[in-house]
Amino acid sequence: MRILSLFAFILLIPCYAFCQQPEKVYTFSQVSWTITLPASFTLIEAAEDSARMARGKKAIEDANNLEVIASSTVTLISAIKDKFNYFNSTISPFDTKKDGEYSVVNQELKKLVYNTMAVKMPSGVIDSATSTQEVDGIVFDKFTLSISIPQKISFKMVLMTKLYKGFQFGITYLYLDDKTKEEIETMLKNSKFDK
Repeated sequence: MRILSLFAFILLIPCYAFCQQPEKVYTFSQVSWTITLPASFTLIEAAEDSARMARGKKAIEDANNLEVIASSTVTLISAIKDKFNYFNSTISPFDTKKDGEYSVVNQELKKLVYNTMAVKMPSGVIDSATSTQEVDGIVFDKFTLSISIPQKISFKMVLMTKLYKGFQFGITYLYLDDKTKEEIETMLKNSKFDK
């Protein structure tokens, strides 16, 4: 299903942490975006990122009884801080003539992500909120899931999406603590688009 091609990977927590590295600057020419990855985050190896995407794709398919087509999705960056905190950005070509009205597709994506989390975490308490987030003058749709599994774990997952330069442009991050949230949101706030 087209609307899930961007976020097929978002449901799985990485299996292990990597070592810290100095802050690094990355530029993604497809969307003219430059970010500085915090020193506490490390890039995820391509093989691990592909495995995570495949597990996420399967989780969405199983929970929603549908097929996810993610072959045109390109990962711009995937990074991990520790076992549970991560950041990811992807793009996927989006043509409103073929793929439909973007706002409708984006709303359906939110429903499917919420449902997937509810099915995969039946003992969890899930709350969601939709807002917007500006990044260097570009306004993204922001969908936040607050998930708590009693006596186990509480975390937040944020999905930011935008139809931009012919792409379904997505930024996803998951955090367990306010320090990590601040690191990611500061990185986004300081990132730049060459408009």
